[in-house]
Amino acid sequence: MKLFDEPYCRGEETIDNLGDGYSIIQSFGEFRFGTDAVKLSDFANIKPGDRVMDLCTGTGIIPLLLHKKEPKVHIVGLELQPQMCDMAQRSVKLNNLTSYIEIICGDVRQVREQFTAESFQVVTCNPPYMKNATGKQNRADCVTMARHEVCCNLEDCVAAASYLLPSGGRFYMVHRPERLTDIMTVMRTYNVEPKRLSLYASGGKPPRLLVVEGQKNRNSGLLVEFQIGDMV
Repeated sequence: MKLFDEPYCRGEETIDNLGDGYSIIQSFGEFRFGTDAVKLSDFANIKPGDRVMDLCTGTGIIPLLLHKKEPKVHIVGLELQPQMCDMAQRSVKLNNLTSYIEIICGDVRQVREQFTAESFQVVTCNPPYMKNATGKQNRADCVTMARHEVCCNLEDCVAAASYLLPSGGRFYMVHRPERLTDIMTVMRTYNVEPKRLSLYASGGKPPRLLVVEGQKNRNSGLLVEFQIGDMV
């Protein structure tokens, strides 16, 4: 971690090392990425030439990790909060990736106004996990918005993905196991068929995290994987 490096950082921001020459700008007062973003980027099947949309991109961690995994892709990150967009855009510049990653400030619920239908081969999403007015809410609005369905919910994210993907297009989302029934129901409602599900657990406890792949307009058939390891 490197503290305050002009011209990229502001205030209480840090530059954190992602390995292999990649770095990300984060703030102590904003939402910071965790294990879920890493699991999602590892799980996603990204192919050279894919056009990828990352919904709820936050500080742009998933676009950076996806480019690190497969450099020959073009990635768009969509984020509602202007301060998070600003950090993500500076991270892209910091890594000299402006030709490959574009960060756009916009609303998941209004993708039809900003993007053409079926214009991405892959959509990824690390959405707010908790229904609004449930669980502990952080005093910092930016953290609450990232964790709770205040400005968008599960259905908004899946509906946006369905609109953006052509038939056969791939959707990858990380979420909590307690929302699994909701996830499967909403995905099928929007013709995104669940095809692969990975559950993550550690310490002999029930799974705390899941990552799911859905494919647009595909037949049923679900592969379930169970991963045991350290969870931060």
